Amino acid sequence: MQKSIVHLVKELTTMLLQFPPLVTAFERKQPQALTALQSWITSAEQLLSSYGLVASAELAGLRSKLTMPVHCDEHRGQLRKQQLREAVQMLYPLQQCLQQALTPYQQKLQQSSELIRHLLSVISQSGALRYDATAGFDNFVQQLWLLIGQHDQLKAGAVQLRSWLSQQDIILLLAQEVNPADFAAQPA
Repeated sequence: MQKSIVHLVKELTTMLLQFPPLVTAFERKQPQALTALQSWITSAEQLLSSYGLVASAELAGLRSKLTMPVHCDEHRGQLRKQQLREAVQMLYPLQQCLQQALTPYQQKLQQSSELIRHLLSVISQSGALRYDATAGFDNFVQQLWLLIGQHDQLKAGAVQLRSWLSQQDIILLLAQEVNPADFAAQPA
């Protein structure tokens, strides 16, 4: 079963939005900055790993730089300073790693959304389906997807969407992109 790209993009975006406060904590030399960064890296690794993305290994490699001073006997007294120095040097590579993992999935969602908007426009203009509030929004979205998958002229779009996304993601994007007002019955 395909994992949800919509959820992956949302979660990676959330992780990236948590990054600026981490940088600010280092700028202000807050004592909890190192611990917060380690926690952020671990969360990001787990997220990437749960989706089978090898960028999790890159994050683990960067995280290993924080443990290097712990195993160095030479400057045992300056352990915290060395860890902080390593942490500050790796801030940008950490952010860049997550951003690079996110970008292809963001692009795929953008392409899918554009295709869905086009398909919805075609259906709306054709009048092939009307929104009935009594039947419910979920039912309407399911009818749209069924129509896209069965209509000869729209099938190619359905095939393309299936090659990019899971069924669940397609339904989510359809629900996000559709405006029921565009499918309301026209007064006679």
